[in-house]
Amino acid sequence: MSEFEDESGESAEKLSDRAEGFIQRLYRDPRYLLLGKIERFGRELISFVEGCTVVSATGEVKGQALLNAEYELSGRPDGERPYEKESLVDHYLSRRRERSASVSEEDLAALRDESWQYYVRRNFAFLLEEFAQARDDAEHNLTIWNLVDQSEIGEDLKWSYLRWWPWIERDRAIAQALSCLRQGQTEAAATELYRVRRSIEQYGERHASQYAREGEEGASLCTQMCQHISNLVEILREDEGLPVSTEEQLDEALTRGDGEEVERLRKEMIRRAVGEGD
Repeated sequence: MSEFEDESGESAEKLSDRAEGFIQRLYRDPRYLLLGKIERFGRELISFVEGCTVVSATGEVKGQALLNAEYELSGRPDGERPYEKESLVDHYLSRRRERSASVSEEDLAALRDESWQYYVRRNFAFLLEEFAQARDDAEHNLTIWNLVDQSEIGEDLKWSYLRWWPWIERDRAIAQALSCLRQGQTEAAATELYRVRRSIEQYGERHASQYAREGEEGASLCTQMCQHISNLVEILREDEGLPVSTEEQLDEALTRGDGEEVERLRKEMIRRAVGEGD
């Protein structure tokens, strides 16, 4: 949970209509139609309809089909326990602790399949405005990202997963910021969104050559993620009273060369850090 408190006990205040509409547009995946939460045999599930392409044995596209599906709300979305663990991530983390085991290409394929399930459930959590769930599922996929980053698989294959960090991190930060906002932690929400926008910009700069090899679509990924965050910040400032974070004010003062303001803001950040540690 890092530096933020858990979401338990938060108020269930709804977002403004504009903020809610923005989240709905950003996370509505046309391949999956959310039906809602249900309880079946004492288990809480997410129910949805999945749009599937029907393909013949020879590869000919036959049409479209809609399949009813369900996801567990806790643990691995499909309810499976691979290797008697809650998820493949838990399995690979425990295996790495037991011995120095790297992620193979076969392992990556399995982890990629698992990450897709968590991605879909993450989108559903945003649509249901269950931001703690969305954050946790994004963090799960960031753990997969770290496993891949530390692996010894080929660089091209590794990059095919690592390229998506800005997308996953955008979702984690938005979920955390909206959770903070619900708890009245407006400064924490503003800081989270400012930090992630800056981090994604820096990631894009560091990996500009890899993204450039993918053409226009790859080169624009980080820009798109930053724009989504900027759009949300604008809405939240107008509708929800989101402040300009102290970190952003500090960076602006440093850019202006306003030494007096820099000193004041640094003292304010120290004061807050000391207060939060009490």
